[in-house]
Amino acid sequence: MLDCDPGIDDSLAILLALASNELEIKAITTVFGNAELKQTTKNALNVLELSKAKNIPPVGEGSGQPLKGTCVDLARGVHGNDGLGNRNLPQPKLKVYTDDGIGLIISKLNSGQVDTIIATGPLTNLARAISRNPEVLRYIKTLYIMGGAVFVEGNVTPHAEFNFYSDPDAADYVLNSNIPIVLISLDVTHKVNVTERHIEPLKKYKNRLAEFVVGVVEYSIEYHRAYRGAVGAHLHDPLAVAIAVEPKLGSYEWLSLGVDCTNRRGMVQVMSGTKNVRFVKEFDVEGFLKLFLDRIGGAIEAIQNL
Repeated sequence: MLDCDPGIDDSLAILLALASNELEIKAITTVFGNAELKQTTKNALNVLELSKAKNIPPVGEGSGQPLKGTCVDLARGVHGNDGLGNRNLPQPKLKVYTDDGIGLIISKLNSGQVDTIIATGPLTNLARAISRNPEVLRYIKTLYIMGGAVFVEGNVTPHAEFNFYSDPDAADYVLNSNIPIVLISLDVTHKVNVTERHIEPLKKYKNRLAEFVVGVVEYSIEYHRAYRGAVGAHLHDPLAVAIAVEPKLGSYEWLSLGVDCTNRRGMVQVMSGTKNVRFVKEFDVEGFLKLFLDRIGGAIEAIQNL
């Protein structure tokens, strides 16, 4: 299942997951982050509609605030006013399955329908699910997390990455919950740049999904150019899906990690204790780009041929 805060890159992660036969997406839960909760939920539903996937997973609306305090609006420029590069999509016809996203996580794990979670937003939903029902821990085979900046600078402060900054208490709690975790951090996601050259082949297709993918990627490319002087866009979240699909894309190191919840909010702390996280330290950039573009392009072409 996917736990996410769509968001441009979360939306692309959803599309990549749906286009990957190695994965069977049993549910999606939404959380605040790249936009407020109602908007991230709307975005998830719209992306599912655009995908025209044969099996649409149920969507559960999760947490609208972090474990402590209130959420901080830091992503409006990065993702646009609607979280999707100002695409301003209409109200989706799909409806939310439940407004208890935490309960949906628990039920999917307890029933055995889900044993793998890919989390690409603040970890609030997962922290609350574990706190509400600690028994779910034994059903999680692997938790893939996109978050944190371990040996590199953050993207919201010099120390912190956005997801961990948004709810550091949840991030620290989940990292130390004795779950098999694979961490995809800024250490590798900042090495991947998607440029106009990569999406140019998609422009020949004339359907809503193609227009959406090209539009959100172009928005992100322009944001990174204008505000960060970068060539291309960092699409963080699809890397977490790609690692779940093809683990050989990464090389790994076991680390003992925690998250600062005080003065350096959201900073990943490398400690000397029990090694609790399988950290992706290197990443096959070209292998990822091929997988990502082949899968997304294939999904777009399939819709074109309907």
